[in-house]
Amino acid sequence: MEGLILGIDLCDDYSQISCFSSRMTEPEPVYYQPEDENKKENVLIPMVVCKKKGKDEWLIGEEACRTALFNDGTTVDKLVKMIHDDKFATIEGVRYSAGELMRRYLEKLLLLPKEKYGTDEICSVVFTVQTLDGRFIDCLVRTAEECGIDRSAVHVVSHTESFVYHTISQKKEVWANLTSLFDLTDEGLHYYEMKVIRGCVPQMIEASHEKMQEGFRLDVLDNPNGARLGDTILTSCADRMLHKKVVSAVLLSGRVFPSIDWAPDFKKAVCTRRKVYYVPQIFAIGAAYLAYDALQETSAYPFICSCEGRISSTVSLQAVYEGRKEQVILASAGSNWYEARSSIDLIPDDMAELEFTITPAGSRRVEKVNISLAELPKRPNKTTRIEVIVSFSSEKCMTVRVVDLGFGDLYPASDTVIRRDIYI
Repeated sequence: MEGLILGIDLCDDYSQISCFSSRMTEPEPVYYQPEDENKKENVLIPMVVCKKKGKDEWLIGEEACRTALFNDGTTVDKLVKMIHDDKFATIEGVRYSAGELMRRYLEKLLLLPKEKYGTDEICSVVFTVQTLDGRFIDCLVRTAEECGIDRSAVHVVSHTESFVYHTISQKKEVWANLTSLFDLTDEGLHYYEMKVIRGCVPQMIEASHEKMQEGFRLDVLDNPNGARLGDTILTSCADRMLHKKVVSAVLLSGRVFPSIDWAPDFKKAVCTRRKVYYVPQIFAIGAAYLAYDALQETSAYPFICSCEGRISSTVSLQAVYEGRKEQVILASAGSNWYEARSSIDLIPDDMAELEFTITPAGSRRVEKVNISLAELPKRPNKTTRIEVIVSFSSEKCMTVRVVDLGFGDLYPASDTVIRRDIYI
């Protein structure tokens, strides 16, 4: 292997790593190897970082938990939530930002695949998380760069998108109709579903995610009464979410699902006339498939993905180029909103406004959105050059900036910038 291709799932309780290469038929897990030989290797690596007392030495995972247990260090957990909330932690009188603590964690975490495969080079890494927002992605990308990973090699996607890429990489019998996923962790019960939209060119896949209001801590399953309660809650959710749906397969993820004999009613609800698979590393695996695909000249997934983290519509602007009218695409449906950014230089010709065309994927409906150019300096026709910049702050919110570039020495550029947020 020339370099590492990684999918990393970051949750508040655990992280998981999956590694992929052209020599593998599918990603393989990277295990945490405890120092205690009596303990088994584990794909679940506790999202805990610990600073040893009086030393500039940091530990993660079970080793961090064990050190804190013996009062030899100070631990910080729930790092993902800390970044979302922009929190700090004070250790031995020193204030550490959430990003700094995440860097400490990732530096140690990345040693696991580096040591396993004998290389320090990381060609591509996709982080997958439950909830996306711009500030969190900024922090995670910056942190990865501080760990020595090139910016162009880093991508961040939602759990929903990872679920899609894991599932579509399996045999068609898994995703021929609707595919459902129940993910149960201490953070709650989450339900995902994915379906392929027939008759669209290119092919389109829709996926959604919902956190169930019902939930329970996993430790309640340690006793019979708690297990019965858990079974009742899971069965209720399964009956509601799967009712009257043609489901090809139900996927289960979470450390309590290697067996569902403890939940007989839930087992009956999901297994009746359906295939059921336990996929303990589903989000890390999906992220690894994406990390590998990002390195290829031609994607192995020629479809539009409509899900959390992806733009649902194509945005275009009509312009004349070399005497021909063209619809210039500024953002394509299915693009990652965080990475979607484009710009175009224009010379308005008797135009009072710009007209953007917004076309939802898989739909014939077209929406027109106009942005007035009245704020630009008044000049003779065809003596103003503008730059139109399109970016996104979420998959639903597009920001358009129109920048006055002037017209050479005749009409110098002004400081005028027209900014509009458009919800699509």
